[in-house]
Amino acid sequence: MDEISRLQRRRNKVLMLAGMSFLLWQGATLGIDLAEAAAWSESVGMFALQISLIAGAVAWAGAMLLLLIYQRAVKRAGACSVLQDELFLQNRARAVMYGFTGMIAGAALLLAAATFIEFSAVIAIRTLLVLGVFIPLIAMARLGHEPDDEAA
Repeated sequence: MDEISRLQRRRNKVLMLAGMSFLLWQGATLGIDLAEAAAWSESVGMFALQISLIAGAVAWAGAMLLLLIYQRAVKRAGACSVLQDELFLQNRARAVMYGFTGMIAGAALLLAAATFIEFSAVIAIRTLLVLGVFIPLIAMARLGHEPDDEAA
């Protein structure tokens, strides 16, 4: 396996870690907001949400550090132009499109839910934020995943 393939694989793993840790972190924050709105703030589940929030935030910070380390490895290998080829740019545009579509779908679902359930704007905004960050990160990692990656 050459250096470029290793760097691509590493990028996909870091993006996947970033997406999952962001979902855990902000999902736990959203869960805490929902629990407080429903007056469940004294339940045992609140402790689990707080632990998830801390674990997710630490994992997100770790993913950002790994992204910085990855950036240094790319510069050291002189592979920036190779890694940002036309396929990468097309995948990035598709990932942003998926994120936008996910946010629009989320907004539509939240609008429909608002006719039956009362919730604060903070909950709606946080939900859209989570969708707008999580979907493009995971989409970018999945789009960059080559079919022969599974064989290795």
